[in-house]
Amino acid sequence: MVRTARFSEDDFIEATMAQVAEGGPPAATMQAIARRVGAPTGSIYHRFESRAAMLGAAWNAAYASFTAALAPLLRAGRPRDAALAILPWAREHERRARFLLLHEPVALFEDTPPPAPLRAELERLEESFDDAFRACVATRGDGALREEDLARAKFLIFDAPIAILRPHLMRGGPLPPFAERMIAELHAGMPIG
Repeated sequence: MVRTARFSEDDFIEATMAQVAEGGPPAATMQAIARRVGAPTGSIYHRFESRAAMLGAAWNAAYASFTAALAPLLRAGRPRDAALAILPWAREHERRARFLLLHEPVALFEDTPPPAPLRAELERLEESFDDAFRACVATRGDGALREEDLARAKFLIFDAPIAILRPHLMRGGPLPPFAERMIAELHAGMPIG
């Protein structure tokens, strides 16, 4: 008789995000992840070769979710809407937001980088998102991508909204009701291009 798996790869990925979101990268041990899922530690190794693979899969899942929410708006030349889209994404995916927006990949992978296929997937995601960002900035001016335009766009679309959210994500409380207004005011006062 064939035995069906009780735990999916997604169960372990979500548990990894939860561990990091709640306790930082050191909290994401294989044992803690297995305990959170309610699985034997060995069952993780049937799906992931290492802790770095678990963290890499979790990072890629969170990053793909984030980029899926923003990239279409960037490609459509709507930087303000892309910046504002971070808020509903963070509300809907609080655990992913805490995992992704409060931690840098370098801290997650300081001991061991993720396996090559996961690194390649992250590079593909980053390249696609960067292409959407550059396309958005190019539509805002004369088409030339000046360093100042890129820096302003990065600040307005990503850095400022994430800075507004970060204290609330760290505390785990609700996102501030004024966040949307602040982001919109920033875009009105310092337009891109």
